[in-house]
Amino acid sequence: MLAAKRLLERRPSHRVISIYLNLDPEQFATPQARASQVRSLIDQASRQLEREPGLQHDEKVALRQDVERLDRYLSSGEAPYQGARSLAVFCSGRDGLFETVQLTRPVQASVTIERLPYVAPLIEAVTRRRWCVVLVSRRTARLFSGPADGLREDRRIEDDVHGQHDQGGWSQPRYARSVEKEVDDHLRRVAETVRRMWRRERCDRVALGGPRELVPRFEAMLPDEIHACLVPGRLEVDVATTSDAQIRLAVADLVEDDDRRRERAALDRLAAGVGAGGRAAGGPDQTVAALNERRVEALLLAPGFDAAAHQCPVCGLLLLGSDGNCPADGTQLEQRQHLREAAIEAALGQDAEVMVVRHHPDLGPFEGIAALLRF
Repeated sequence: MLAAKRLLERRPSHRVISIYLNLDPEQFATPQARASQVRSLIDQASRQLEREPGLQHDEKVALRQDVERLDRYLSSGEAPYQGARSLAVFCSGRDGLFETVQLTRPVQASVTIERLPYVAPLIEAVTRRRWCVVLVSRRTARLFSGPADGLREDRRIEDDVHGQHDQGGWSQPRYARSVEKEVDDHLRRVAETVRRMWRRERCDRVALGGPRELVPRFEAMLPDEIHACLVPGRLEVDVATTSDAQIRLAVADLVEDDDRRRERAALDRLAAGVGAGGRAAGGPDQTVAALNERRVEALLLAPGFDAAAHQCPVCGLLLLGSDGNCPADGTQLEQRQHLREAAIEAALGQDAEVMVVRHHPDLGPFEGIAALLRF
């Protein structure tokens, strides 16, 4: 999200080439497949700039140079393909812009040449929330963080906790209490480590896993600020032996359920707030009006939503409808092919959340776009 805001805040004066590469290993596992995709995107960029209306000779020359630079970069060993599921590159040589963003989710390969960086796929990729996953046993803990489909182990904690013995006699209860105190000390150490990591990483959601009898005991030791982020359910995995890939797979079901609940809550607010005086706007006209008034708390978009819009290059006013002049300052309106892009840009400009509603069809009656309002 920060990368998208930074790109949009630059307000480049010249056209920007935005390229997205899909690096999904199921489709583009080999260098040859990736090179073929790069070649196709570079060819598309060359054709687009030749067809771009209104370009002066020097603008075309500069864009051709940008395409050549992108070709060299994406065909070299310099591009950071390793560890990414997608790669976004934004280039405008005349504005001194060349930025690469690694994404942890696959996005559709595309290339655009527009007045602003095309950040809609970037937003949809990074709106996935950041997770913290904690797996605990009586002696061991493993801590993971990152987007749900890109979790990485941050830390492993091992404590010297004695095992239980089966000898009888008066010492048995005292020994058992001693062992349980060691377990509690271990869990408190883990809880404090999680608290520090949560504050450092600012994870949005926290998931716990481990033995059924131990997880509630550990959960009770976590501070209230983390309790507010806990997701329902428990990961039933073996703390010692489960691989990172198996943990990501186990987390996926929790993420799916959590996304559904989060979207449902937003859509219920939308249904309750749409109407005269309500704190919600439904449909392109009302949503654009709320964005122009800077009242949007959360922008809700259906995955396939898009429409044409105009945007004033001076005041940033968004308008639907025919060409003409901005009613606010008389400036000639700039044709925009993507209302989705312009709406996301406007939402980010007022620090609004952007939510792509993937699991419920409720945005259908609103033509795929709506907003929750601050006032």
